[in-house]
Amino acid sequence: MRWLGAMAVGLGAMTIAATAHAADEPVGAAEPVGAADPWGVARDAPYVRFEADFTGSPGVWPNPSIGGDVAVVAGRPTLHARVGVGAMGTPSFTLGREGKVASIVETSDLRVCTASHRGVHRLRLCGGMQAGVMHLRWNGFAEPGRRDLPWLAVVGGGDYSLALGRVLDLHAGLGFGVPMVGQELVTRTRGGTDTQRSGVVFSTFRIGLGFRLG
Repeated sequence: MRWLGAMAVGLGAMTIAATAHAADEPVGAAEPVGAADPWGVARDAPYVRFEADFTGSPGVWPNPSIGGDVAVVAGRPTLHARVGVGAMGTPSFTLGREGKVASIVETSDLRVCTASHRGVHRLRLCGGMQAGVMHLRWNGFAEPGRRDLPWLAVVGGGDYSLALGRVLDLHAGLGFGVPMVGQELVTRTRGGTDTQRSGVVFSTFRIGLGFRLG
């Protein structure tokens, strides 16, 4: 979990640096409207963005999971919905004495987000639901367990974004998830039954790019 703490410290440092930079900017400097308000907060007009992120999680199974997602963001700068699809894979981990299990989770999620802006900087909080399917690959088991399990979780988190103009932004964030359907891997072996439960709460991180579409 040390790397997750490092991510949190780094995100906090980025936010503090952004705030200090904004405070040091000269007052009354003439700037084009697009440069002064790249998020369109002053106009508060409806907009659509596309986001593509690299994602990771240390807490679903014993091994860390990595993957990615893409999403469409629609609404207004300060309040919008994020609709995404993604996948996250976990390398094989040992279950009992007989073999190993690997997994891929395919998900769709819907989140409602609220954001605060200052110049090119944005802080955003999101929360919602995630649903999908977990595909399992069993290796070395005489009687493997189920190959597909339902996935449903409450998800949330926050991110910091830096606008690189009116169209493009770079963002990074931390989040969490709480599975609503308890995941349990069960397989029968000669020695009895082997079981592995997923984490009750899992953490996530993401870094990616956003593109304004309209």
